[in-house]
Amino acid sequence: MPDASIDLALYSAALNITAPPALIRPFLDQLAEGQFSVDEIRRRCAENGVRLKAHLRKGERTRKDLRAAFDLQSVERRHLDILDMLIASLEAKAARDASEFDGLLDDFKARVSTLSGSVDVGEAAELEEIYRTIEAQVRVEIGELVDVAQFLRGLRSRCGDDRGEKRLPDSESLKTLLGSLSPSKPPSVS
Repeated sequence: MPDASIDLALYSAALNITAPPALIRPFLDQLAEGQFSVDEIRRRCAENGVRLKAHLRKGERTRKDLRAAFDLQSVERRHLDILDMLIASLEAKAARDASEFDGLLDDFKARVSTLSGSVDVGEAAELEEIYRTIEAQVRVEIGELVDVAQFLRGLRSRCGDDRGEKRLPDSESLKTLLGSLSPSKPPSVS
């Protein structure tokens, strides 16, 4: 009978970690189009920070649930296959996001530079701080994808076919193994 707890943990992981909420990308798209005031950008950065922290907590809970399920249940080949698919999905998303975010950050950086030339020193410093905040949020969002993929790789290798398990082909082999584990007879006392 399949172990439902591993299946449920994998299903939850697939929902929670391979499709994180759209945190930074929509914001960067709108920034590239110049749709926000500085106050609105600052407000959205704060909101994104809160949402990003919630996403990281959810990821940590998901890792904890996966670790517990794989530690307590019997791991089947299909579980390992699902881990492989999740790892590939996360790594592909991280690579795709990194590429897209680099271009969007470059566009936003150019806008910040342009705006900084037309405002006073204090506002220019504020714009630079906003850029650094958004850049840090992008790094955290992509970093979480990479961290989860590494966690899954570790889980996969710990539970993989090469973890030193011995399969006993028949009951005779089991008897032999149990006999070798039995303590030797104590010396007779006369």
